[in-house]
Amino acid sequence: MMTEKRVVFFPNTLLDSSLNYHPLMGFIRSVDNVSYYFIFNEFSTDGFSVDTEVQTLGHFLRNQCNFCIKHKECLQQQINLCITEVDGKISINLSSSGKTEDVFVLIVYDPLKFCNYEVLLENRKNTSSYVCFIMLSKRLASIKKSKTFESCQLNLFINFTPYLLIILKKFISFFNIKIVQTTLLRLTLLQYILAVVKNQVWLIEENLTQNNKTSKTKAMNYLLSCLFDAILGTMCLHMLVAMFTSSEKLFYFLSNISYYIIKALQGTLQWLMGSPAGLKLNDPLNSLLGTCFLYLVNIWWSFLVICRPLLEIVYNLYMFIGKFGLSFQIAILEDVLALVTFHVYCIYVYAAWLYNLQWKSLTILAKLFVGRSCNPQPGRTTPYTTQQLYVGTISFAILLFLLPTTLIYYVVFVVMRILLVMIRGLLIRSRYTLQILPVYTTLIWFLKPSLTAGIVKLEILDKSKSNTVVLNATLVNDSWWATIKNYIPESVEKPLTVSWISLIERVCSGKLLYPI
Repeated sequence: MMTEKRVVFFPNTLLDSSLNYHPLMGFIRSVDNVSYYFIFNEFSTDGFSVDTEVQTLGHFLRNQCNFCIKHKECLQQQINLCITEVDGKISINLSSSGKTEDVFVLIVYDPLKFCNYEVLLENRKNTSSYVCFIMLSKRLASIKKSKTFESCQLNLFINFTPYLLIILKKFISFFNIKIVQTTLLRLTLLQYILAVVKNQVWLIEENLTQNNKTSKTKAMNYLLSCLFDAILGTMCLHMLVAMFTSSEKLFYFLSNISYYIIKALQGTLQWLMGSPAGLKLNDPLNSLLGTCFLYLVNIWWSFLVICRPLLEIVYNLYMFIGKFGLSFQIAILEDVLALVTFHVYCIYVYAAWLYNLQWKSLTILAKLFVGRSCNPQPGRTTPYTTQQLYVGTISFAILLFLLPTTLIYYVVFVVMRILLVMIRGLLIRSRYTLQILPVYTTLIWFLKPSLTAGIVKLEILDKSKSNTVVLNATLVNDSWWATIKNYIPESVEKPLTVSWISLIERVCSGKLLYPI
């Protein structure tokens, strides 16, 4: 006869109870030819409604069960599972079947700790090994939610939050207008403010709809991150005021930096217009490109001089919005960096477009040396005419000899663009890090690790040779890095992963580089 496997989840509150008799309330599940008996304590079963599947599965005694020996009384009472504890040894019998070949595994668990275990497994790739614990956690979480629902409704904050949500969602819907997206949302500061508002909506909705420790931990971690961000922002503002006692000194310092940057760029262009590194470039094309780029730099310097009175507005904006946090200051710096280096971006766009055009043209014209042209009909080719070969060869030679001049300008400005893109990428990731700083998560990982435990540890409690194996299930704390990743708020937009291969391909082909 084949031995049947049965796993019984038994709450430790029943073992710690001083009563000699307890009815076993719970439900049964069968997964992969294994029967799982989920038992809850009497107090927890009060949260179930009448139409649920929870039923009486048997009883728990602290002495021998005479009823189960006779198999009469138990059958009349429809009692199936009989768990007894005699002299510290636990044994299980299935009264209705009367079989002695059944193998039982009794897992003693703590209902309070396993209540949110399902949420702790959300970020794990493979949860097939935790199916039984997930089913247990779901039911324990539903019990806790049903018990705390009424008390939560009395909270004044929860009664006020729907109106706050309406205001925040109206603010978000305003930025969803197409005209606003194509104009105002080009600024990084406004994009970040919109992202912060969305995070606040997530924070409120998460606490209204979810009632588990994981959601509260994520919310607390985000709130402490915002608080820490505001503290760092205030410190940076005090340092700025201490270094520059007045706005005039700051403007004078920034003007000198801009002046030296413009002079360095003009010197680079004049160097390229000569014989850079001893290279002999095409003089007409070199003079044309150098003159056009120098003219663009001079126009941009004049624009910065005219816009100098606007720096006062930017400074006041920085001092006001910077109080909300260092991340807001970084967003302002991104906009200022994009504005100040706009001329470098324009020159890079022109150089990349010209290089990409020449590269594609040379690639197409190189097919002339094959000797045959492709036909739209599959499997057919037609030879080139003499006129096509002549014009194509002349064009290929011209573009090939002009390529070094274009390539020199492209290499210089693509290096500048890569540096600016890397700086912008560091600023973006700095803002992201400030939003997910693991302040609260690190504190509870050190001070109260049970809240972040995610690994089940099974210990053998009874080693006696019988049909029952007694295990004690405890939750062990995850590693610090795994805990941080589990409690990152979902609403915070994560920066895109950099594909270095794709980045190199774009640089070599002359395609435009965007912030990473």
